[in-house]
Amino acid sequence: MHGQFLLPIEGEEQTIPLSEELLKQKPHYRNNHAILLEDDISFYTRQGRSWKVIGFEQGGGPAPRLKLSIEPIGPEIEGGINNPALFDIDDSTRIWKNRQLVTRDEIKPGQMVQVNLTWGPFDSLATTDVWLDESSLQANREIQRQRHLRMIRSRFLPGWVDEVKNNDSGGGEVTVTFFGGMDQELYDDIRKSQSLKICNAETTLRSWNYHVEHASPATVLEKKEIKDPPLGSSGLQVRMKVTQMLDGFRPGWVVRVKGPWTYVLLPWDEHINSAEAYEKSKKMTLP
Repeated sequence: MHGQFLLPIEGEEQTIPLSEELLKQKPHYRNNHAILLEDDISFYTRQGRSWKVIGFEQGGGPAPRLKLSIEPIGPEIEGGINNPALFDIDDSTRIWKNRQLVTRDEIKPGQMVQVNLTWGPFDSLATTDVWLDESSLQANREIQRQRHLRMIRSRFLPGWVDEVKNNDSGGGEVTVTFFGGMDQELYDDIRKSQSLKICNAETTLRSWNYHVEHASPATVLEKKEIKDPPLGSSGLQVRMKVTQMLDGFRPGWVVRVKGPWTYVLLPWDEHINSAEAYEKSKKMTLP
């Protein structure tokens, strides 16, 4: 996993509480808000990297493991592996060819492959997946994209409240800019919709139990595309008329917006369902 991290914005320093003693030992822990997270395959292919297979080696040491010997092909990448390397490989590694799982003997010296990695024994890196062709990689990407679509459609598209206007007789208007990093199909669903629902959420993106029932129906008044949006913003801004102004509809707060998607009940441990859970939802704790 690769990421880009920054300091918390003003007022959010306790979202991930850290002791001063810990920060003295590990000062980089202050940069604990992620603006980008990627797995290895996304990180490397985005920057033009592939791997050339050298062969297999039997590792030694206290945890001897079979190793896949590779060398990087493509540009040097900051924060990446830029020298020949050995990755653990065993029968749990999924090896993909022609969009199917194949055995390890399909990996040949000289092949150009793509890999995903995880932690192995004694700080080694182990392969979770090896892709031997582009069609297999694209098929896996589409599967992962569909999982992403299913997750966000059931939990709703998150965004940042820019502006709020309260009506004298109840309800009002809420202007939301959606966070970036989601699949374009989700934003297109919102662009095509005139009727939405909006519920409040916390910085951790947790929402209340039965989030659809607690969401306010909303009618789209205006859709705006922000030119050259900053990193983290989708650039899609929507002004909505809501029938009920919930407490969480405040400038700078987080909300989630339901498009034309089927309602799915969420796992109980994702909900805010009590005062205790509400306070806990405002923070993320390290394991």
